[in-house]
Amino acid sequence: MKAGFFRRLFATLIDMVVIFTVIYFSFVLFGRTMLQNQIEDFDEINTAYSEIMLVYNQNLSELQQEYDVAKELAGDDDELKAIALNEYLEKVDILDQQNLVDIDPYNEPLSLYFSMAIYYYALIFLVLTTILTLFTKGLTPGRRVLQIKLVGPITPVSVFLHDVVFKYLLIIILIPINILFAFMLIMFMFLIDFALLVGSRNKNTIRDMISKITVERTGYKY
Repeated sequence: MKAGFFRRLFATLIDMVVIFTVIYFSFVLFGRTMLQNQIEDFDEINTAYSEIMLVYNQNLSELQQEYDVAKELAGDDDELKAIALNEYLEKVDILDQQNLVDIDPYNEPLSLYFSMAIYYYALIFLVLTTILTLFTKGLTPGRRVLQIKLVGPITPVSVFLHDVVFKYLLIIILIPINILFAFMLIMFMFLIDFALLVGSRNKNTIRDMISKITVERTGYKY
């Protein structure tokens, strides 16, 4: 019997949790330091940026408190409330403009760091997914737990194409280009898979058809 959409989905989610857990610990242990070392004076830049944002948030909170007091003192007087709101918005606008000036010198290096962190996660995810898929011949931890397996011409190439290239590669490529496009592609693929696995008779996704591999339910012993 072929595996349904949700069984395949939860198997994928389990695999992703395993892989991202490994990536997270690798990032904490050495990845983060490695990336920070690529940014000159990163610690000083990050500390200065954090201090600026701390002062900004404190000032913003004080303005909010002043506005709340002004509203309370205004009572039912709509004119006084409108004056208080205008003063609050003007002060917030001045504060925002000053904050943009203050953080401007730090935006480029910190944006570069966070971009490299995204690339790190994406690249390591692709590498670990490939290793896990080829090492287990598609019988990943998620599929073991959900009791499903690949059936068909199971070779390193076919499994790599089915589980990595057709499933994740384009998303990984889109992430550094435009993360919104990558998210939209994920949603599109999700909807296509759902439609094919729930609404079609053969219950095959597009990658199943291209690679001539099916995903079937089975017992633990296979």
